[in-house]
Amino acid sequence: MRLRKSRNAAEEEIILLLNKGYQILNWLKADYSEKRQAGAFNAAVDHQNYTDVVNEWGRDVIASLNSIFPTELEANQFLHPPTTFGAIAADSQDDYKAGSLRARVDDLLKGLDDLRKNSLLRYTDLPLTSRLYIEDIDSFAKVRDVNPDAVLHLLPASFLDISEETVQIGLEKIMNKPFHKKDWGGEYNDLYTSNVMVNGARRATAFLLKGNGLRVRSMEIKNCGKNGDQLLRLFDSPADLFVVQYVGNISEAVIKDVGGKVDQLRSTNKQAVFCIINGLDTARLLYAYGLLS
Repeated sequence: MRLRKSRNAAEEEIILLLNKGYQILNWLKADYSEKRQAGAFNAAVDHQNYTDVVNEWGRDVIASLNSIFPTELEANQFLHPPTTFGAIAADSQDDYKAGSLRARVDDLLKGLDDLRKNSLLRYTDLPLTSRLYIEDIDSFAKVRDVNPDAVLHLLPASFLDISEETVQIGLEKIMNKPFHKKDWGGEYNDLYTSNVMVNGARRATAFLLKGNGLRVRSMEIKNCGKNGDQLLRLFDSPADLFVVQYVGNISEAVIKDVGGKVDQLRSTNKQAVFCIINGLDTARLLYAYGLLS
């Protein structure tokens, strides 16, 4: 059976829920301790407040698990985790219900983390669509933590003013490619590597790179060699992931052309996907790996 979301997206979603759960657990401990010391703990009111917060989080977890996994098995496993015996301290002054709820949340968190570590691997990942986004590539994982707002100041007029050489060297560092490929006319691609990881598997990848030497706001097919012959040569590369990058905008015509070439390959049962990296995503990627001030 297949996951309903990609394994990478599912794991990130569960991690966010785990972080939220631990925040709630810490709040339960701190709020109860503070109120108990101040003599302000109201069992009838506070028990309900604590339970409401935990239940809301639990409903979010159940909804998320059902959106990730193909059956309700994991949601049921989350609701019935192994119980930690002796979790509630033998303190006569402690409130049993508050302590029991904290222990319950702790058990749920351990069970949810176990689902993250083990259950995701039991299912087949989603098949790749023809177009990947930069966040879908494992080798570029750090870019997922860089919001566009963090780099907008580097793109006046939506243009990242750096050279193709700078972009290429940056990519080579990110992908641990030890040898720098020199640019020359008539080449199949600007960068080729088998070091790119997607969904945990290596993908032979060919890049077409364009830097600030192309002084246009939006890259068109005519900017990719004579009559777009660079795009034609790119797809002659022995690759199954094709990446087109530019430090500005990439036109819809280019995206459509690249997508059409990939669809043609897929129609012959060849593995083929593509990724478009415009100026904003170029900035996010280099920034994420400390290669852009």
